[in-house]
Amino acid sequence: MEYIHLIEKLNEIGAEVRNKYKSKLKANGVYATGKLFDNVDFKLTVKESEMELYFTALDYWINIEEGRKPDSKMPPVDVIKKWMITRGIPDKPGVAFVIARSIGKKGIKPYPFLRETRIEIQELIPQIKIALDKDLDSYMDKNIKGRIKAQLNN
Repeated sequence: MEYIHLIEKLNEIGAEVRNKYKSKLKANGVYATGKLFDNVDFKLTVKESEMELYFTALDYWINIEEGRKPDSKMPPVDVIKKWMITRGIPDKPGVAFVIARSIGKKGIKPYPFLRETRIEIQELIPQIKIALDKDLDSYMDKNIKGRIKAQLNN
């Protein structure tokens, strides 16, 4: 069976998730280097008996999504130094360590953009069933109804 409508709909939903997530990153100022923004996408895998729609992004998207709890392990100092450079913060000796220690102690506010996006696209979920129904109707028209007509004509 061909799943033309279903694949089309899943690609639309993947693009919608990607676009909403990226707009949330930009609107909330979570856009230091643009690397995460540039690498947000989706992937649809189609196998014989299943389809999977994945959200893809650089690994640290989860840190933005979940934040960092207070009194947790401090982030690597070299990562903080890179962040400082992108933000134009002078790299004076010890500053990156103090920022990393503060993040470990105070934590970082979460930005649950993916969770919010998943909630926002819930109205698209019924469209998956509609697309699957169209594919099933098409399959039945081509295969089952055609065979019944052929047998009735004999």
